[in-house]
Amino acid sequence: MRHISWIVTIPVALVAILFAISNRGIVTLSLWPLPFTLDTPVYLAALLALVLGFLAGGFIVWNSQRRHRRRARREGNRVLYLERELKEAQARAAAAEKRLAESTRPVSGPVSGTLPGSTGGLPVPTGENTAPTVH
Repeated sequence: MRHISWIVTIPVALVAILFAISNRGIVTLSLWPLPFTLDTPVYLAALLALVLGFLAGGFIVWNSQRRHRRRARREGNRVLYLERELKEAQARAAAAEKRLAESTRPVSGPVSGTLPGSTGGLPVPTGENTAPTVH
């Protein structure tokens, strides 16, 4: 991006310098209702008009984008609010899961007839009648 700006800036500066060298004649500037007049070189009057036009155009574009900047600011604030709300909801969900896990945990170890570490609570055959039944 820096190179592109130099590619544009250098030719524009050269044209402005050549314009200033070529137009050194004097011109009288006056604004009708005011009694003041100003004698200035042509290049200074032209460059001053270009700079004022550039600044006026920049202000108009900046002012026309006000609505979009305002909407982006509001949406950014809404995103921050929703992210904060999401973190709070995740914290509440984690706390609720923890409470649920604590309330469903057996009080004094595994229930008899289940394997230690099993969560399904399926019955485990004890030593008697472990032979398969044939029908």
